[in-house]
Amino acid sequence: MGLAVWAALRQVEALRESVAFTLEEGAIQRGRKLNLEEFATWISEQGVKPVIVTPRDFETEEQIGEDFVNLLLSMEGFLEDRYPLARAVKNEMRHINHDAPDFGVHRSGVGYHRLPNFVITSAFVRLLGASEQFEIDVLKCLLYYRPGGKTESPERFESVTVNSEVVTEEPGESNAYSKPPLWAWIKQSAESNVERKKIFKRVYGIDTTPQEFNGLKQSDVNKYRHDLYEKRNAIAHGRANVTMLLSDYCTAEMYVIEVILTIRQQCIDKLKVSL
Repeated sequence: MGLAVWAALRQVEALRESVAFTLEEGAIQRGRKLNLEEFATWISEQGVKPVIVTPRDFETEEQIGEDFVNLLLSMEGFLEDRYPLARAVKNEMRHINHDAPDFGVHRSGVGYHRLPNFVITSAFVRLLGASEQFEIDVLKCLLYYRPGGKTESPERFESVTVNSEVVTEEPGESNAYSKPPLWAWIKQSAESNVERKKIFKRVYGIDTTPQEFNGLKQSDVNKYRHDLYEKRNAIAHGRANVTMLLSDYCTAEMYVIEVILTIRQQCIDKLKVSL
């Protein structure tokens, strides 16, 4: 097994461990520790066969503790039952010995010993996703309610509140939309951070970056935003080890809220659209 393949598989292993231990150590406890039967039932409901382990003394084989459900072994069993190569890969990984540092796990930034970082960085990726989806929803609404953009005179606008049907519209046959029909053509561009920002600015005169944030001026806010997305991409694509403190996450949340409020106010002031 070559170095690149080994590193990639080590990343996959680290993520599997993180999912298993995070769920096992509290994410599914619902305010109390589940007993063996409840835990096994939950795993079964997830489509995975629970593996129950009996702790035994290595030499005497005597039972030395209560039976427990091992979620990591359950996940590995699922893979081995359905993917013929899983067991072979697992065995090969056990016996491989590279002189290089374990950079696959390092890049992932996770593993059984870094569960808090796994939770924080995973939520961070979704946090920026929520911000992006808000911008996409807003752009769709503006194209529907204010198709003329800056070419229309604001004095002619009547105040409007967006309808949920515009925000939540699903495509019909041939991927067509009606609110507005233009959305089918522009949606792909709108999903790009760079292109969406251009459309907001050129068509509606809306700047999606706050003028200031957390004591930073706009040039520094732009850099902060850029750094956030560099971190997001590094996490999502496994490019580098990203460590985030809880304070880093909370600051990013503050920024996302500021973005939402900034866009909301500009839509009211410039276009008389209440989001």
